[in-house]
Amino acid sequence: MQKSDHLQIINGLILSSVTWKDRWYNRISRRQQLLRGQIVRWRGAQSGLRFGVGAGTQILYPGCLNVGDDVTILDYSYLHCLSNKGVNIGNNTSIDRNLWLHCGGNWQANGYGFIDIGENSFIGCNGVLGAGGGIHIGNNVLIGQNVNLHSENHVYSDKDRLIREQGIRYEGIIIEDDVWIGSKVTIVDGVKVGQGAVIGAGSVVTKSIPPYAVAVGVPAKVVRYRASKGD
Repeated sequence: MQKSDHLQIINGLILSSVTWKDRWYNRISRRQQLLRGQIVRWRGAQSGLRFGVGAGTQILYPGCLNVGDDVTILDYSYLHCLSNKGVNIGNNTSIDRNLWLHCGGNWQANGYGFIDIGENSFIGCNGVLGAGGGIHIGNNVLIGQNVNLHSENHVYSDKDRLIREQGIRYEGIIIEDDVWIGSKVTIVDGVKVGQGAVIGAGSVVTKSIPPYAVAVGVPAKVVRYRASKGD
């Protein structure tokens, strides 16, 4: 038996396991997501077509949220969008469940923070985006589960003062197009991840990564560069 025959058998078994009840449930769930998206738009968000919001998701200050077509934010996510530049999400981008996103704004000041996410990108479940200093995520970016991005740092140079009294420094995080960030990666303030780079699972990225580099470890270090198929 050839490999293609095996694949046809496996696909047939999968399809036979999907009942009409599963299809009905999926359709109802999608309609509920779209209805929640319409409610968020009614509250002030700017959105394109087919904006879906999962169950239990909280979106605070939706007037600072701007999303494109076919954007979905899944269940039990928390988005605090208050900032001068807000949260912008491009077409065909999906965010898995349990995202925590905060732009750093409050009633006293809208802050420096923002989040820009490009088109055709994906953020896995349990992501943390602390965007007080701004986070830019490009197009076609893949971000795994439990990834932490922190675009601000506490100042702690003076040992004679409490750390909380010394202020916060903002530089921002930039993730360029076509980047893959593995599960449980942490990226700190001031880092730029170049186009086409790959960050291995569990890495802590404290310095910028060049384009097309593969970086792993704590702290993350470049171990090789991606090559063209013909090389």
